[in-house]
Amino acid sequence: MCYRLCVRGKSFINVSNMKHYLYKGNDDFAWHARPWPQFDEYESPEQTLVIQPVYSIADWCMGRPLDSEEVLGSALLDKALESTREDLKALVLPPIRFSPRQSSASMFHLDIEIAHQIMVETICSAALPGFKRFVLFNTSPFLEEWIDVSARDLRVDHDLQMFCMNLSGVGLDFHPTRGGDRSGLDSILTELLGEAAEAFDPAEGMSLDPIPASVVKTNDPLSAHPAGAGVLFDGVVESTARLLREINTHPPLVDYVLNKEETE
Repeated sequence: MCYRLCVRGKSFINVSNMKHYLYKGNDDFAWHARPWPQFDEYESPEQTLVIQPVYSIADWCMGRPLDSEEVLGSALLDKALESTREDLKALVLPPIRFSPRQSSASMFHLDIEIAHQIMVETICSAALPGFKRFVLFNTSPFLEEWIDVSARDLRVDHDLQMFCMNLSGVGLDFHPTRGGDRSGLDSILTELLGEAAEAFDPAEGMSLDPIPASVVKTNDPLSAHPAGAGVLFDGVVESTARLLREINTHPPLVDYVLNKEETE
């Protein structure tokens, strides 16, 4: 089973290492590929980055399948982790696929409070063996504010060290308006899926809800690369790997001890 990531005898990722499909990537990084007792003996959990992918199921008016975010996000994350294997320890949780409602094009959406509670309960459960450092890896333009709020609440209420990574931060943006030129994104999807996009009306993208004005976009979208999608994708992988290395350089949180004046 290659799940469409095998492309005419080649692949961006090594599917021979994939046995547990809750996370489409190398089992070395898959949280659920381990038996639970193994976490009791896990070495230095406080030094490990635990990554929570967040993929929405949505039609982004690109003539692509509803799971395009996950197809792209899982391939990107797997290659980035492979390239940082010697630099950091990481585990990837099963993706959160059901998310707050984004627009009329999103599927299986949840009430914002329910989705938020699912995020909190998932991360807190994963923290039980002693993990303290979590990365929310999000591919949806509409969920950027939500994962920021989730990360803040987890930091404040549960004393966890939280980081957020958005796909738009490495130059790939699914939103038809904010994303601007999506030719680079489209070329990568063509390579990953092994087929060109179906015909679609670009004007349909205008029917999607706009990104709130409070969400600031900091990186311009990447256009198609003259050397091909593989070269473009490798550049995005390196940007993602660089962010993971940077996150890993942050020292772990230290336990805060209340002084006498604060407790009186």
